[in-house]
Amino acid sequence: MKFRHVFWPVILIALGLLILLSNFGYVDSGWRIIWNLWPLILVFWGIAVLPVKDLYKIIAVIIILAFTVTFFNRLTEHTPWWGGFNHGWQHHYDWSDEDNNGPGNYSEQNLSVPPDSLTKRGVLDLDAAAGSFTVEGITSDFLSFKKTGDIGNYSLTSKDTLGVKTINLSLEKDHVRSSVHSNKVDIKLSEKPAWKMVFDIGAAEMNLDLTNYIVDTISVDAGASSIKMKLGDKSSCTHVSLNAGASSIKVEVPEGAGCQINSESFLISRNFKGFEKKADRMYQTSNFSSSSKKIYITIETAVSSIEVNRY
Repeated sequence: MKFRHVFWPVILIALGLLILLSNFGYVDSGWRIIWNLWPLILVFWGIAVLPVKDLYKIIAVIIILAFTVTFFNRLTEHTPWWGGFNHGWQHHYDWSDEDNNGPGNYSEQNLSVPPDSLTKRGVLDLDAAAGSFTVEGITSDFLSFKKTGDIGNYSLTSKDTLGVKTINLSLEKDHVRSSVHSNKVDIKLSEKPAWKMVFDIGAAEMNLDLTNYIVDTISVDAGASSIKMKLGDKSSCTHVSLNAGASSIKVEVPEGAGCQINSESFLISRNFKGFEKKADRMYQTSNFSSSSKKIYITIETAVSSIEVNRY
């Protein structure tokens, strides 16, 4: 029997066993383990196409499996599945904290932009490294910001131009150390202005509940990421652009709004529930033409899992 004939059956059996063991409680979170171990599929696939004898391929697989079993606990520890990308960032970059210069110090930072009844449009521009980012909830200020972790402080600048308030949030980059472990950011916005949001982030976990806001445009440029986004229907037209590396993306859109998806992606798992395919890589809800409120989603990713649902 040739090696390539058993490659996919072995992969499917292994994935099924992990999920089964998780359901019986023998391992914690089978899906999380699968995400952490997915690079093995690329390794085995590479072995399968090597121009060598099947015996050598089998020996290589045994060596890889032995290595995986030996380091199984470290490979499946409770870290995000993009932790491998984030690991290098943790050990090569340092962000200074004025009050905590020692390594490993955990600090909290709170920033805000005062309320402004005259400003009708807001632009939020967040430029940051890896971490966990949440945008959710309403504030009496124009914007409120809270950071916890040992990454260091953020700087905030605000500029008003012709009725548009542009807010820039970015890390204060200073020197290098190898002790950064945490970066958790929580942002709340005012519900009164119309918002444009721009996120330029590394390996990230993003949870964006935007149902309370009038969102005209949202652009996410991220590395290996887990992105969860829930959109509302307060804007007549919303444009969403998602550009990410190896990612898990889940977007929720309201049923009352017509939605169109353009997916410029490859090597993906795609699930667009409630959408019809209209053209190559273009999908629409049945009410897209008739709805007075429309959402346009453009997704550009590499190896990814993409899910868009209506609620």
